[in-house]
Amino acid sequence: MASISGLGSTSLNSTSSLRGYGGLASGLDRDTLIENMTYATRSKIAAQKQKKQTYQWMQEAIRNITGKVYEFSNTYMSYSSSSNLLGNKLFSRNQVTALGANSSYISVSGSSVSADTISILGVKSLAQDAKMTSSNAVSNQIMQTGGISNDLSVETEADVISGESLFIKYGTKMYSVTLNRGAEYDYSTPEKTAESMNKLLSNISIGNGKTLGDVMEVKENAGRMSFISKDTSGNELKLAGSTGDLLTDLGFMAAGERFELLQDARTVITADGLEAVEDAQVTQTMSLAKQLSGKQISFSYNGSIKWIELDEYDDASTLDDVKNDLQSKLNEAFGRGRIEVGLAADAGDGSKSHLTFKTTLPGGGDDNSSVLSMTAADRGVLGNHSVFGVQGGESNRLNLSASLADSGLVRGGAVDPGRGMTIRNAGGTEIDLRDYGLDWNSSVSEIINKVNETKELGIKITYQSNADRFVVQSTEQGASGEIDLSGNLADIMFGTRGADYTTEPGKDAVVLVKYAGSGEEMEITRGSNSMTIDGLNITLKGTFGYDSSGNHISDTEAVTFDAQVDAENTAKVVKEMVEAYNEIVKLINSEASQKPNRNYAPLTDEQRDELSESQIEKWETEAKKGLLFNDTDVSAFADGLRFIIPSEMRSQFEKMGITVSTNYADNGKIVFDEEAFKAALNENPDAVREAFSKEPEKREDGTVSQGGLMTNMKTIMDRYASMTGATKGILVERAGSVYAPTTVLKNGLQKKIDDVDDYIDRLTDKLKTEQDRYISQFTSLETLISQMNSQSSYLSSMFAQ
Repeated sequence: MASISGLGSTSLNSTSSLRGYGGLASGLDRDTLIENMTYATRSKIAAQKQKKQTYQWMQEAIRNITGKVYEFSNTYMSYSSSSNLLGNKLFSRNQVTALGANSSYISVSGSSVSADTISILGVKSLAQDAKMTSSNAVSNQIMQTGGISNDLSVETEADVISGESLFIKYGTKMYSVTLNRGAEYDYSTPEKTAESMNKLLSNISIGNGKTLGDVMEVKENAGRMSFISKDTSGNELKLAGSTGDLLTDLGFMAAGERFELLQDARTVITADGLEAVEDAQVTQTMSLAKQLSGKQISFSYNGSIKWIELDEYDDASTLDDVKNDLQSKLNEAFGRGRIEVGLAADAGDGSKSHLTFKTTLPGGGDDNSSVLSMTAADRGVLGNHSVFGVQGGESNRLNLSASLADSGLVRGGAVDPGRGMTIRNAGGTEIDLRDYGLDWNSSVSEIINKVNETKELGIKITYQSNADRFVVQSTEQGASGEIDLSGNLADIMFGTRGADYTTEPGKDAVVLVKYAGSGEEMEITRGSNSMTIDGLNITLKGTFGYDSSGNHISDTEAVTFDAQVDAENTAKVVKEMVEAYNEIVKLINSEASQKPNRNYAPLTDEQRDELSESQIEKWETEAKKGLLFNDTDVSAFADGLRFIIPSEMRSQFEKMGITVSTNYADNGKIVFDEEAFKAALNENPDAVREAFSKEPEKREDGTVSQGGLMTNMKTIMDRYASMTGATKGILVERAGSVYAPTTVLKNGLQKKIDDVDDYIDRLTDKLKTEQDRYISQFTSLETLISQMNSQSSYLSSMFAQ
């Protein structure tokens, strides 16, 4: 493939598109003649394009080198990198370990400066924040549905649209609007459906900080739904379909219609609105038996989730049949005797009962430790206006999403909307949460969050679901904190001190320490078990060294500290650095020593037309070789890296397991002995750090000492590939780099490329002038020959007479 038709008459800027028609009178091939006559200019243009391509490939090759060097520098010579070998961190004794028989009571980290000078003789007490803990379960531990008619033949309005999805196309993108179930969504009437759909639209992002609710809205008028466009950007907004019969239920399609056959007038949403063709039918009247038959419910029992499917019921069925069905299915799912299903009469309506679910022990008795919940169900079973009348997530624990009265709280029945929601701690200012925007209908979660946010109370409430209890902690550390709760809200949530909850006072941590060189012992008191002592971050995990009366036991073995460098991690970083460095050395030397193949020049446009993609790729692979052969700058860069380890420090580095390859063909690659390096690092990390990061120093005799390994690397790499400063590295100034944006269009090779472009423009103008001149001359020739032919014909006809 070393030869192509090259610069033949058909390969350079063909003149087949020349204006007019030649040779009609003369019979001459005008276009071929003009191609031959302009060959010199077209050859120059082709040569300049090849020259430009060569410069661009050189740019690419040099940028590849500087890019690799930049990535290397950012990883191993940048103070923002965790692998920085110019800094102290990787060579510091930052792995501090507690030593001694009592070291299990202490965890430590931090600076090694004080590790050899401090010891801990004992821990008298651990810090503890003041806290309150419920003594008994705070909920009734019964999961209960809303009131359900005992007679399943009773008909109610059943939800038919929740869980379905509407598809909206806005511009070129498709969005899915799923009618989610949840306490905040209500699909019981067309009006409430429109409100719920607008909430859903406001939660769907369309980019640029906007939601679908910003470009459209849903309205309802006398049972008729409509979609209104609020878009101001000119994007088309239209219906794109739905799941199930949602569009029919909302009234946008008649029964039996097919969406794909609808005209644009029935799907495009405009500012005037797209109105439904029929009234919305979002519910359907049906018996409770039909609503429950075959429905699936998901139960979670201590984290294990099982789906059960209800039997088929008829109008003769009762709620007792549902109870028995649930009992049988739950026994099968989680084991007999673990969940008891019951019926509780509705206090306000004798025709209704509540299904109850209680966790029990197989051998008998209540199981207060197990958590049971209904996590999900088929449409119509859970949610607003559902058969069960409760939301998904209802459990036998406190319902944090419900009000105190409806949450299952044992004292929830004491809620009096007329009283203040007051709470006070430790004799402080009494807070009424009604002044903070809450009321007795606010959820338990909202109440807890507001109390935790109120700094004046100085407490944090946590509800522990498994234990079914409240834990209240002081936000003041140690002995500074105090828990003493009072007020209407506190009484309902937590009950009475002693009977319903216990309190523990706050305590400070007390540590006995001793400093090396001093016989004095010092007790240090802190409000937290985590503390910093002279640069050591210490966490206390237990007490030792004191008797029950608080007296120090004199013969207790002290906890001392040892600091070591993280040799494994540092060796790993150095090994990776050496590998990356050797790759750069290989790349630079390969570019500088690769000889070019003179038989492969950059392809012209016409030559490309004659080849396949694979042939072009193979050709250009050969043509790109040797572009930087014996290049002065690249060769100088390679020479600088060859002697990266200072000659006066080579023996020192050899002891660290770092040497320069003796194989001449390796061109100065580094050889790394990991085990020797780790041994040297553990023995004297400061010496290793100095060998890596030492700065050159001026000696008394005026000479300058050589810098450390990484210092030398940085000096050489910055000289050729620095991306910062007014003057960048030599190779960056020459070829530019994306890592130095100002150099991309302002560099030595780019100027040459721009100069070639200017020359090509001038040659192109010259070619156009030549072509126009030759066309004009051939046109004149054709005119003269035509006239001569006419005269000849005339004379011939005259002589023929």
